Amino acid sequence: MTSDATPAPLVDATVAPDADRATPRAIVESRARRDASALLDSAGLVLIDLDGCLAFANVPHPAARALLDRLAGRYAILSNNSTQTPQGLADILAANGLAVDPERILLAGSMMVDVLAAEYAGRRICLLANEAILAHARESRLRLARDDAEVVALTRDPTLTHAKLSYALESLHRGAALVASNPDTTHPGPGYVPVLETGAILAIFRACMPTLDCRVIGKPGKIMFEAALQRFGCSAERAVMIGDNPQTDGAGARNCGIAPILLGPDQALANIAELV
Repeated sequence: MTSDATPAPLVDATVAPDADRATPRAIVESRARRDASALLDSAGLVLIDLDGCLAFANVPHPAARALLDRLAGRYAILSNNSTQTPQGLADILAANGLAVDPERILLAGSMMVDVLAAEYAGRRICLLANEAILAHARESRLRLARDDAEVVALTRDPTLTHAKLSYALESLHRGAALVASNPDTTHPGPGYVPVLETGAILAIFRACMPTLDCRVIGKPGKIMFEAALQRFGCSAERAVMIGDNPQTDGAGARNCGIAPILLGPDQALANIAELV
């Protein structure tokens, strides 16, 4: 459900000159809060990134509940997370005090498994993943294999070893297709400390095979955005994306005609507390 309309502008502001004795930063922040508030009030669907926005290391931000309450059912979590299923993440968030319906959670890792099941059924797949994603793959009847794979699929595998990298690289050298859950090299952990992500693993393979092609399922690609719009019956023009990454959240939203609101220490709005 993409749009041919001109992509919506990014919610930020250039630093303005001093006015009314306010600092330029204060002017920027005030305008950004006003613009973001107007977008949220008019949106039919608000897509919210997880890591660095709604939560850090799966611990909800103190303002997370207030933000979801403000949106009153007009939201979905859209994350490049590749270590959890929607139900698994919902259970973790609930244990940390934030109840979210798993139907409102779309994750790159589990969606990659769904794409593999629909489009690569019966093919030998070397899946680098944690146990939660491997279990989802087995439940989806993927034909998992270590050697002579026809497809190599990447997620953030916390048990990654040199041996795993080696047998995946051998399959790629023989011509296996490469699919990645997301292109992020890191995601923000507590205190914005970077956490290694799927894109860092992808970079290893591209360092070995520079001309390697890769199909990416998560943001900034359109698959997850379009799946969310279709699931909740919303047009791109009436949707908003709250995220912290200009390359995935910002660019991905704009490519689909969705207005992005960027948060973070380098943005006009620091975190979701400024949206409630």
